[in-house]
Amino acid sequence: MNKTRKIVLAAATVAVVIIAFTASIYYLTGIPAQSSNLGLPSGNPPQVQLKITGDVAAEKTLNINDLTKMPLTNVTSTIKGETANYVGVTMFQLLNYTGASWDAGFINVIASDGFNKTINTYQAYNSTQYSGEEIILAFSKNGNWITDIAEGPLKLITPGLASNFNVKSVSAIRLQPWTINVTGAVSNPLVLTGNNLVNYETKTVQAALAPGGEPQRTSEWTGVSLWSILQASGVLEGASKVTVSAIDGYSREYTIQQVEDSGILIGYKENGAYLTPVNGQPYRLVVPTEDFKWGQYWVRWVSGVILT
Repeated sequence: MNKTRKIVLAAATVAVVIIAFTASIYYLTGIPAQSSNLGLPSGNPPQVQLKITGDVAAEKTLNINDLTKMPLTNVTSTIKGETANYVGVTMFQLLNYTGASWDAGFINVIASDGFNKTINTYQAYNSTQYSGEEIILAFSKNGNWITDIAEGPLKLITPGLASNFNVKSVSAIRLQPWTINVTGAVSNPLVLTGNNLVNYETKTVQAALAPGGEPQRTSEWTGVSLWSILQASGVLEGASKVTVSAIDGYSREYTIQQVEDSGILIGYKENGAYLTPVNGQPYRLVVPTEDFKWGQYWVRWVSGVILT
């Protein structure tokens, strides 16, 4: 083999490895791999401390140098008529880095003057599925550190949301647990969280799931019996339907009899591991019957149960 051919073969091998590595990142995380260096501004970044508390494995205090070591994303956003390019870390990546608890649901972003806005973990994850629409915590604007203390040094950028969600001068983030509200024709409305699931019947069942566009899989699913939840809520006489809704507005309707007979669960684990974001973290409906094995029945990101 001549020298030129060896060089070409080596280059092709390297390219294949790079492509495979990038694809593996996408497969494992469900989001495209981002560059770790998008051309950071020159000079030292402004000094700021970001406190992350609440529903996390351990509270953390980060600075901009800490953030620049994470995978970075750039977003072009128009806020009150001004279009600018921002660089920062996605809120989804930040949650992973800080060890958010499996049931983290709401992200309260707090400015140094006390102004705050709350987004949910589904919004943080879902934004990463659309390039240029990612919700990020930015520290660079148009190639420069955000040094104007009225705007930065850290700023939440939320494409697609109202302009007042773009929180300036972010100083703290507090994570709160995901909640499922059980309401409607009940005498005892409930709010379910990861902490009080032990109050209801927990089961592990083997069931097949046939999600759209993916092969069918059979797994061990762990969750709380929806029937036990309904019993605890005190279903009122005359109620016959149960609507399970997701935080994005999607819903499916079942009869109370179907809930009891089918053994429907509010699931939170698959094969012993907590659900991943793409599979509805933290909660998805598990309907362990052949008739309801299709993905459209297994509501992901469950946030509400309404009795009518």
